[in-house]
Amino acid sequence: MERLKRLEVDRLISSPLIFSPRTPTSKIVGALKQVNGYEVFLEGTDKIGMVTLRDILRSSNVTKAKAETLAFYVPKLQPRSSVYEAVRLMMEYHIRALPIVEGKEMLGNITALSIINVMNELGFLNYTAANIMTRNPATLNENDSASKARQLMIRRRIDHLPVLSKKGLAGVLTSSHLVFNMFQATETLKRSTIISEQQRKLEFPVKPIMDLHPVTCQPNDKISLVLDEMTRLGTTYSIVQLWEEVQGLITYRDYTKLLIEPFEQSSTPIYIVGLPDDPFDAEMAKNKFRKTVEFLKKSLPYIEEAKSTIRTFPATGKSRRRYDVKVSIVTPKRVFTYSETGWELPAIYDALSDKLKKMLQKKRRPRLRRQ
Repeated sequence: MERLKRLEVDRLISSPLIFSPRTPTSKIVGALKQVNGYEVFLEGTDKIGMVTLRDILRSSNVTKAKAETLAFYVPKLQPRSSVYEAVRLMMEYHIRALPIVEGKEMLGNITALSIINVMNELGFLNYTAANIMTRNPATLNENDSASKARQLMIRRRIDHLPVLSKKGLAGVLTSSHLVFNMFQATETLKRSTIISEQQRKLEFPVKPIMDLHPVTCQPNDKISLVLDEMTRLGTTYSIVQLWEEVQGLITYRDYTKLLIEPFEQSSTPIYIVGLPDDPFDAEMAKNKFRKTVEFLKKSLPYIEEAKSTIRTFPATGKSRRRYDVKVSIVTPKRVFTYSETGWELPAIYDALSDKLKKMLQKKRRPRLRRQ
């Protein structure tokens, strides 16, 4: 990994999309749609501007905006700048590319994907999806409006939102889905036809424009194979699922952060499926289960996985809702499975914790030798 960190960025240089600051936003959208791109650079001054799809979402009137009104200035790399420096700046600015400049000339750019591909070629992607995924990503309901998705992406500085239905994952919405539906680009890049006011303001449900066949993977899938699938299908994400429920999200950012953040590969994956809507009960259950697993690791250091499934039985009449919780602790030799039912979720996890601790005490108890 250190070898890649020290690699000079001009070894990974590629050609970006470059426009004049006065270029209409509609033309930039058309260009990005043609190449399935995310950002363009603006030249014309000593500084270099960038416009991304998320920046276009910020505009209150994209049909009349010029590129310069949406742009922000980004740091410039020298040809001998390191890949580590490039990744650090991409993480800091929440972007996927940086310009490489020598003197006043822009030679090209370096992208997150080019760095990730080298990581893969050098065999550095020997982790599982659970190791690097962003856990508990922001999500949408399939009946939510596209305008709500727009505000969520802008506020959280994200570009991917899993969309859920009562049956589970229904699709994925990206910033490109939103932007490209604000315009109807012509086949040429010279003009774009403005579509309806309702569509421009994204006043419609996300379901018609989202990806109905999202790219997914399992928590134990190797991220090198996950990357291969993302590349084959031309996407910038993969949704991590377990038992038909969303556990996390993987994007380019999750790959590149391996070069920046300290990482412990042996950390135990912990999954909880079926958490209740009540945020207090959900957070309490997660914390109690996590603490129990951490306690067990002191005596069972080779725990490969910890799973918990919550089944909720709706209240009838004046009775409270009932929970049925199952816990599985997976080790190389066996799987420890326990279940508990009750009316209060925190109390159920306390009872399960007691059962697991008693299991440990039985394992520790020495066998008496017969005389």
